Amino acid sequence: MKQPLLLALCLLFSSFSWAQSPATGTIKGTVVDSANQKPLGYVTVVVSAPDKDEPVKTTFTQSDGKFEIAGLPLGQYKLILTFVGYRPFSNELPALNASHPVADLGQLSLVSSAEQLREVEVTAEKMLITQDIDKISYNVEFDPESKTLTALDMLRKVPMLSLDAEENIQLNGSGSFKVLVNGRASTLFARNPKDVFRSMPASTIKRIEVITDPPAKYDAEGIGGIINVITHDAPQNGYNGSIYLSQSLPDSRSGSANVTAKMGKFGLSAYGGTNKFTSPSYTSLFERVNQNTGARMVQEGSGKSEGYFSYVSGELSYEIDTLNLLAAKFSLNGNDFESTALQTVEELSSEGDRTQAYERNSPSAGHWYNYEAGLDYQHTFKRDKNQLLTLSYKLGSEQNGSESDLLFNPILNYVGPEETRTLNDGKSVEQTYQADYVHPVKKHTLEAGVKTILRESGSDYFYRNYNPETGMYVEVPALSNEFDYSQDIYAAYTSASLRFEEWGLRLGTRLEQTVVNANFKSSGSVAEQDYLNLIPNVTLTRTLKNMATLKASYTQRIERPGLWYLNPYVNRTNEKTISFGNPNLEAATSHVFSLGHSFFKGSNSLNSTLTHAFTNNAIQSYTTFNPADSVSSTTFGNIGRNGTTTLSLGGNATLFEKLSLNTNGSLSYSDLSGNINGRDISNSGVSGYMFSNASYRFEKNWRASVNVGYYAPRVLLQGESSGQFWNGISVSKSFLKDEKANISLSVQSPLNKYFTYYSELSDQNFYQRSENRNVQRRISLGFSYKFGKLKADIKRTRRGIKNDDLKSGESTGGTTN
Repeated sequence: MKQPLLLALCLLFSSFSWAQSPATGTIKGTVVDSANQKPLGYVTVVVSAPDKDEPVKTTFTQSDGKFEIAGLPLGQYKLILTFVGYRPFSNELPALNASHPVADLGQLSLVSSAEQLREVEVTAEKMLITQDIDKISYNVEFDPESKTLTALDMLRKVPMLSLDAEENIQLNGSGSFKVLVNGRASTLFARNPKDVFRSMPASTIKRIEVITDPPAKYDAEGIGGIINVITHDAPQNGYNGSIYLSQSLPDSRSGSANVTAKMGKFGLSAYGGTNKFTSPSYTSLFERVNQNTGARMVQEGSGKSEGYFSYVSGELSYEIDTLNLLAAKFSLNGNDFESTALQTVEELSSEGDRTQAYERNSPSAGHWYNYEAGLDYQHTFKRDKNQLLTLSYKLGSEQNGSESDLLFNPILNYVGPEETRTLNDGKSVEQTYQADYVHPVKKHTLEAGVKTILRESGSDYFYRNYNPETGMYVEVPALSNEFDYSQDIYAAYTSASLRFEEWGLRLGTRLEQTVVNANFKSSGSVAEQDYLNLIPNVTLTRTLKNMATLKASYTQRIERPGLWYLNPYVNRTNEKTISFGNPNLEAATSHVFSLGHSFFKGSNSLNSTLTHAFTNNAIQSYTTFNPADSVSSTTFGNIGRNGTTTLSLGGNATLFEKLSLNTNGSLSYSDLSGNINGRDISNSGVSGYMFSNASYRFEKNWRASVNVGYYAPRVLLQGESSGQFWNGISVSKSFLKDEKANISLSVQSPLNKYFTYYSELSDQNFYQRSENRNVQRRISLGFSYKFGKLKADIKRTRRGIKNDDLKSGESTGGTTN
């Protein structure tokens, strides 16, 4: 009884105090179009402190353009208005005080912008997901877990992205995609994107864009599309930065830092880090059955691995004047890794009798290092700040290598070498020249550009068997060679973005010529190609009421094989299951159709996309079996047709102001067909994934979250791979002034310490199954700290080199158990 009485007294006192001296104020007004003075509904209205953009309160205008924000503490404020198709409006307001508690701003005009086909970001409501004419964005900075998770973990939440059981990334069900950083290609992600994302704290990322329908300005390669990672600009006079440290069990650790500084016309932005990732002892089982004779081969083993990854990247800018800007970029990164594996190999007859047996011990090590440097010049025209001319140059180089020792212990009827040593060294150099021009015409935008990419790659590899009589390693000529590969690409594009009231239309076309030459030093040329591709794309959008959008698109994409797929080096670290590339691969052309819908209301959103993609000469991994020596071979070929239809759904909701919910998933039907050694084969089936996350914000800057996900079995041309279930919990606490410090504790898979991954392949001649049992549970403790203060933006070029034309996101096929 005391509590209701106390509440009543408080309300009475509050009413009396308000009558005597108002403690809060109100801001109201009407928003109209500057050209026709028509009221604008659903404009985002933000009230913030004068020196900050973080909202104190937000709302939307009504259908008649009116808005009112009440209950504001008396003081000075800034008003921000944002609406798709209009330039942002920002203005400091008269102070609210006891004498003037109400600020009636009257009629406020928004000016139409030629940039209206750009991304729809209603950041005032801290919306996690936003959608544009050709992309979906996940605003990582608005996700509370960005302070506790790695970038790889964050990818699970991004619509149309998923991770399989081995944490390989897929975009809309495809492993063929490109990763850009701030709209530009980066050698940082050239080799294995998952290792880079694993080493990056999510707090260094502002948002992740999934570009499913790349416009003509992007290179034409990639079925899945493009993942564009936008890092924090932090671009202001003075300096600021942050550090992040993490320790995990099993023994893994990471550290990273970023800093941004500006002095006058000079600006610097740099970030770097290092990461150790340990995979403790695992067990493996591999079994293959000869379908004709019933004979079996069984491998049982164990092993462990660890890797060290380091990177540093930066950007320097100089503002020559208000219309001319120079920007230089650089990056250095590398990875060293090593592993050990011990296996017992048995050959069994159809009756189960052992016919051959031996042990194989295979310690191995490898590395890859690359660097990149580039220079951009941007000229902005006086007539319109969105009219741009950009000239760019980039030089990049990569070196990679692996070496293994194979030590054999005979048990029964083993006749091979006792010791084998193998090495594979690869290198590549790439130069890119590019020019882009953007021309706004009222509400519309025209773009055009040219580009040249010159690539030189090569691989030097050998196998050497140990001769016990001489004590020397003798090279095996049939398995040793030097491979050179060059690829030159010449491209030109044009694109138009048009806006007609609620309709948006993007039309573009890209013309590309590709010249390829590949040869062995010992045997001369093995592949010469010269082909021309005309790649169209079209996207149509319709803006509906209540912040909803419909979208339909069609585009073509080219799938060019990179050195990883072409290198004929034969991986015989498991002599019973070998793998190699194919230097005769040709580029494949894909057709992608999609329909999309997005709906936003406040901080809640719902997005859905239906996509169908097919390729008639797809680059597919396939395996054959030679019963004579009981060896299976895995390679790549333009052997068939891929067709995949995918429905993707994603949603976000905020309940009770403190509970955030996120769900993301897809359902795909794949129809695969191909021809292997003159025999037609096919496979089809359903796959997909689901991820859900719930986060609750407690008092005193505490936050807890829980997530759960499932990845369904993947359909392969000759079989399938297993699905995966995962879960995780995390707790974090922010402290110090302005929450500059944060400490977090997270547990991945608290309910399952181990995970068993399997894949199955079948053919008329063989059936094989491989299993790997790995530690899945990880416990991580992280700490981050922000420092510095900024005042004014660093200028950056709005165009630059984006080399997204090589097939990536997959690994060489084959089994290495």
